[in-house]
Amino acid sequence: MNQELELVETIDKLSGFIETLQTQLLSGDLKGYTLRQLYYIELINKHENISVSELAKMLDVKKSTISIAINQLIKRNIVTKNQSIIDKRFYFLQLTPQGKDIMKIHMKVHNDAIKQILKILNQKEVEYFIKTVNKITHPNKKRALNKYRQIT
Repeated sequence: MNQELELVETIDKLSGFIETLQTQLLSGDLKGYTLRQLYYIELINKHENISVSELAKMLDVKKSTISIAINQLIKRNIVTKNQSIIDKRFYFLQLTPQGKDIMKIHMKVHNDAIKQILKILNQKEVEYFIKTVNKITHPNKKRALNKYRQIT
């Protein structure tokens, strides 16, 4: 088998694995959420009191795109939009208790997936995998490897 074909088949296998993880992620208690909504929930959890504008800037998308998604999460009682006491023009986002519960479930699915991978790969293989994926997706960034080293 030539290298190009092997690479395509390997990427297909990895895509299938990721699709399986996404299916697991969007099942059970998280069934009614999109991956994008879960990602926004994760970012709001990570960046406490972030604004819609800051979130849009971070993701490099239009503020209106974020606003639509956030309004859906507000309607579902996952996120609240609170007005700043100091600057009435500023609203910051926070997770509700229900949003925090969703985040816990979301992180459990992530942790379970990581545990599956760590059962298969040793530490050097994990580091090499992270470096390889970073090299392909973000040639000038080393964040994921540093994040992995903080976990272990």
